[in-house]
Amino acid sequence: MSDKADAAGSSDHTSRRTFTGGLLASGVAGGWLGAVGDAVALPQRARIESLDDVLNIAHLDQAASRRLSAEAYHFIVGASDDGLTKQANRLAYQQTKIRPRRLVDVSTIDTSVELFGRLYASPIILAPAGNQQLVHAEGELATARAAARKDHLMVVGQMSNFSIEEVAATGVASWFQLYPSANREFMLHLAARAQAAGCGALVLTIDGPSRGNHEAARWFRSHPVKGQAKATGAPGKLGNFEDFAGPKGIGDPALDWEAVAALRKQLELPLVLKGIVTREDARLCRKHGVDGVVVSNHGGRQEGNGRATLDVLPEVVDELGGRMPVLVDGGIRRGSDVFKALAYGADAVCIGRPYLWGLGAFGQPGVEKCLRILSAEFERTLRYAGTPSLADISPQHVWRD
Repeated sequence: MSDKADAAGSSDHTSRRTFTGGLLASGVAGGWLGAVGDAVALPQRARIESLDDVLNIAHLDQAASRRLSAEAYHFIVGASDDGLTKQANRLAYQQTKIRPRRLVDVSTIDTSVELFGRLYASPIILAPAGNQQLVHAEGELATARAAARKDHLMVVGQMSNFSIEEVAATGVASWFQLYPSANREFMLHLAARAQAAGCGALVLTIDGPSRGNHEAARWFRSHPVKGQAKATGAPGKLGNFEDFAGPKGIGDPALDWEAVAALRKQLELPLVLKGIVTREDARLCRKHGVDGVVVSNHGGRQEGNGRATLDVLPEVVDELGGRMPVLVDGGIRRGSDVFKALAYGADAVCIGRPYLWGLGAFGQPGVEKCLRILSAEFERTLRYAGTPSLADISPQHVWRD
């Protein structure tokens, strides 16, 4: 915190607890609480009263910060340690510039992308996020309905409050997230349910051999902020955990590449590893039969390695050489960011915080607005850059100082 903030926090009249809660409620806290919210300039700072006022993702962030309790809001924006990895994710996009080409016929724009033999209308995918009832009563169902209406692929979180079957019933095109478990039978059980529900791939999240250092979450457990209404009551069930009688533990620090290869042989759906950030691990993905990767640092929520996903994307793409789909997440706030990620070699991108802000502020219509904004910005960027389709985007279209 700044010296001024420290002084305020230690004032005889304002306790650190009250001061911190106030900052979180306004969405401007930083420092050890994980750099809450994104710095914005006018007109982003305008007061957002309704969905009609929302012009960009920053507006959804601001609306969510006003409507949610501090704890629920920080569930979306929180990061590990000092939040530097989360900040690096965003800064990498801000430092990357676009090199537009002129006099190209962009009267028709094609944003479709093929992944594992299936054509999707957009490369903008909804990343897995669990416990969405913490920010809205309809949780993942509202998110799925919005994704279905706007024709976007959704990766359903294993820790979702609603089951994969309930989410699939909305008609959304979906993949399913898996977390490692020492009980492999539980993982296979979930994989079978996902396949039966019509999911097109499994996304094994491998960047959490330990829980991230979520200091703000620990603070809230010890110092609940009183007098603030939550968006919902207590979080609901974990729908994907209710139809299995054996141990359901999440996390397996003993998981290694041989275990991934063994798991892959037992699965029928394509297996995507989420959390790859180095050339070396990309090479091991090829060796052990993995079908795709998500270049991800969990949005800065787990380890504080300080490296932006956009910065490490080129080495992963170079190593894989087009042999499997490469997705990337972390820090995307504009449609132009989507373009930059694809220019660095990603086949598609995953977004998390932007649609959760929409969900927390306005429910399903907020998620739809998020997707509509990013899609419109992306299509506009394609036209300005002189790239009528995703296949036309190349590394020559971006520049980094």
